[in-house]
Amino acid sequence: MPRWLGIDWGGRRIGLALSDLDGARAFGYSTLDAKTGDPLREIRRICDEEDVRGIVLGLPLRSDNGEESETAKQVREFGGRLQAAVRIPVVYEDERFTSFAAEQDLKAAGWVPGKDPKALVDKAAARVLLQDHLDRRASGEAN
Repeated sequence: MPRWLGIDWGGRRIGLALSDLDGARAFGYSTLDAKTGDPLREIRRICDEEDVRGIVLGLPLRSDNGEESETAKQVREFGGRLQAAVRIPVVYEDERFTSFAAEQDLKAAGWVPGKDPKALVDKAAARVLLQDHLDRRASGEAN
């Protein structure tokens, strides 16, 4: 199975998660500062070094009706630039409630909100997003 990269895009930070070599388990990888540097170049470097064959990009849908939010347009624009930069498949996955699930996971592991940087939540949200996608793939429900 291919190795996947999960991305929780944000205007300030970009959370990243990476699957294991079997494409079955997701692990928090890192957080990029979206305001400094070149996130596309860094993601391309990670894809090359880690032999990533597919990217899951979180798509922020509205929680009330499931339609795309204004931020979703920004994510799709980023996804288009990302696709051109990495030249591997980029798929979109509903990211509603991933940050909430990530915070719950972190709290269960002893994390105290406000004690660690938000970057930890962003990386954990990318892990939740990617794990959801991997689980759906394993059950035949995803691309």
